[in-house]
Amino acid sequence: MKRIALLNKKGLTLVEVMVALVIALIVFLALMQTALVGIDSNMINILRDEAVRTAEMKMSETRNRDFDSLTEGINSEQVFRDLRNIQNFPYTVTRTITDLNTDNKQIDITVTWEWKENTVASGNPYTHAINTILRRQ
Repeated sequence: MKRIALLNKKGLTLVEVMVALVIALIVFLALMQTALVGIDSNMINILRDEAVRTAEMKMSETRNRDFDSLTEGINSEQVFRDLRNIQNFPYTVTRTITDLNTDNKQIDITVTWEWKENTVASGNPYTHAINTILRRQ
């Protein structure tokens, strides 16, 4: 009777448990990496959406000014926004006004921002640009 009990062993050896733990660790690390990539992509989209809103706001401000007060040149300013858990996130807004002729001006608004590896120092910041032609009324 004892002999049958020894042949019918049920359970896992320590090696089998260790192999299962290593496989589980690899799976969890892959899931964590996937989650981090998703969070980063989501943040990039939020920053881009805010840059679009900022550019549209600056374009509306410029279009609402008197035509003759728009002088040719380049003007840059820092704009700070609160996003989710980031306070005072900096955007650089550059407005370029070009006189096409006496009755037409071109307005270019470019919003630039940095996030992680995309920085001004690397020469590859994130940007969003819009432009329009304004005609004297």
